[in-house]
Amino acid sequence: MKRAMAVAALVALLACVIPAACAYGDDWAQFRGPNRDGKSAETGLLKVWPEGGPTLLWTAKGCGTGFGSPAIVGNMIYIVGDVNDAESLIVFGADGKLVGQKPFGAANSKSKRGLIGGRSTPTVEGGMIYVGGALGELACFDAKTLEKQWGVNVKDEFKGVIPAWEYSDSPLLDGDNVFCAPGGPDAGIVALNRKTGKTVWTSKGLSDPAGYASCMKMTVNNLPMILTMTAKGLVGVSEKTGQFLWRYDRPSSKQQNCPSPVFMGNRVFEATGYKSGGGAADLTVGENGAVKATQAWETKDMDCHHGGYVLVGGNIYGNNGPGWACLDFKSGQTKWNDKGVGKGCVIYADGMLYTQGENTQIGLVKASPEALTLVSKFTLAKGGNAQLWAHPAIANGRLYIRHGDALFCYDIKGAGGENKPAVKAAK
Repeated sequence: MKRAMAVAALVALLACVIPAACAYGDDWAQFRGPNRDGKSAETGLLKVWPEGGPTLLWTAKGCGTGFGSPAIVGNMIYIVGDVNDAESLIVFGADGKLVGQKPFGAANSKSKRGLIGGRSTPTVEGGMIYVGGALGELACFDAKTLEKQWGVNVKDEFKGVIPAWEYSDSPLLDGDNVFCAPGGPDAGIVALNRKTGKTVWTSKGLSDPAGYASCMKMTVNNLPMILTMTAKGLVGVSEKTGQFLWRYDRPSSKQQNCPSPVFMGNRVFEATGYKSGGGAADLTVGENGAVKATQAWETKDMDCHHGGYVLVGGNIYGNNGPGWACLDFKSGQTKWNDKGVGKGCVIYADGMLYTQGENTQIGLVKASPEALTLVSKFTLAKGGNAQLWAHPAIANGRLYIRHGDALFCYDIKGAGGENKPAVKAAK
């Protein structure tokens, strides 16, 4: 009876705090945003920040230990972290107050590298929340009640090997399936039924060990494919059957392959860190459905460890070693290199790049191939801990930054949505 009353109370609370979708801007319902490409379609955002940065609306403690980014749907915020002995789904309201917390797997307290905590970002769709764990647990929760619907340990189910820095991929939802990359024999990528967790297919012919990137969907000549960066290279399989289609190994660092690719038309770009750089490949689909990947160009000027890159207006902007670079997507030509706020993560919205340095410097940069123009910057508020590795998120005029156990929420739209000038632009 007590359990039933608790569930009923939680349902009532969620019903009160989740208003109609039309009252909000764009959601950020999965890793790297609506299309998993690091870009938001929101407009009317501040083009210059006040001195000291945009207004800090609140700081929430209780994210647990981890490096995963938040997902935001309506005015609910979902994040993954280790709490006590369990990796857990943690939910906050729009005011930063804790709504609920649900364990779904064991905490990686014996991490090989000593960096404990969850690495993935929840994926929220169709009234369900999908989470991936550092030790291979994949689980589904009801978004209204937070009750667990199913769970599968993909490491055990598909005989995968946990990577040195543990599993980091965030679940991809498309159609009736959820996709992830456990890196097992003939199971480099797998598809599970999103309602039951039952296996739909495994990637026969692809047995690459898992990397740290998240799966993405790309369609070339009406052929839908699931892409990911494994421990060996960039690969693609059929979305319908899991059949292995192609690979492009030039971008592999032979160490930790973290960033997800960006693509346009039939061209895909991938780059990694450790002075590896990367390149672009053109995908050609034959009459029999066979796919060939042909390198278009390569570069050393996108030495991207884990902060990712965005493709905007025919240019790629991303982390390049200790700083940042811009490359022409068509030719691979380097447009500029600059230190900016230092090595870190990047996302894009409303003509601007939001660059987040590992040194806690947050910079607002004009997305231009002419030069890196650092319009404004500020230092992340105190209260976070651990490495600043979680990618930032933008939703409903707010910028969210997770720093260990803390989640910071900044107003990047300004009072009343007006784009007021800064008191003093950062130098």
